[in-house]
Amino acid sequence: MVPAEAWLARVPPLPTTAEAAYAQWIDASDGLKPGPQFEKVRDGIKSEVLLLARTEERSTGNPGPASRHDQVLMGRISVFSGTAVVVQNIQAARTAQAALTQKWNAELHALEQRRVLDRGALPACRNEAGTPSQLAIREVELAYAQQKIALAGHYLEQSQPVLQQMLAAVSPRIRHGDSVMAAWEDLQNPGSQAQLAPLARAAEADALLDVGQVEDFVQAISKQAARPVADRKAIERVYAQAKGC
Repeated sequence: MVPAEAWLARVPPLPTTAEAAYAQWIDASDGLKPGPQFEKVRDGIKSEVLLLARTEERSTGNPGPASRHDQVLMGRISVFSGTAVVVQNIQAARTAQAALTQKWNAELHALEQRRVLDRGALPACRNEAGTPSQLAIREVELAYAQQKIALAGHYLEQSQPVLQQMLAAVSPRIRHGDSVMAAWEDLQNPGSQAQLAPLARAAEADALLDVGQVEDFVQAISKQAARPVADRKAIERVYAQAKGC
């Protein structure tokens, strides 16, 4: 199986611009859908975790005493002792990102209020409809979409150190899971391997689930940053044939 740290290396990076975030998604008619990079990691982790849960080791016959080689490996196969600290550190990273997201949403809300006012202040054309020109509406909508794109870039930059905080939180448990699984796979005594299988598989499953948490973290930030680019493209489509009064 693929080690958890290898899966972690396949998690798409947190983008630095709204355009780069948008490139990580599929802009479907019903909204943004995760792109292939996100899907491959998510599906891969799910498959690995299911495989770990289903596989059973059966001891055959009397394997005899463990060799010195196996005894050394068995000493490396243990329950992770730092779970409480990992959980606490994960929560700290989530809390930090939630605070950033709250500020981000507040700024988006303020921009949206100004957009509504500016659009409402557009002069009406002197025609039967008495509405502003499509060209004027498009200019206002695109101007605010661009401001939201710039805002996304700012908060992507602010989120980078929080992602590093998240990675630091989960790394000990990921390393432990991979180390335990590698030691278990190298055991030569079938009896020892069967006995320690549940512990090894549980440790690696925890490591893989931590990788999944990192991907979820990146994905949530990326999606919010990608939305204003999707909005801009939608505005460009809607007002492609816009004309003045």
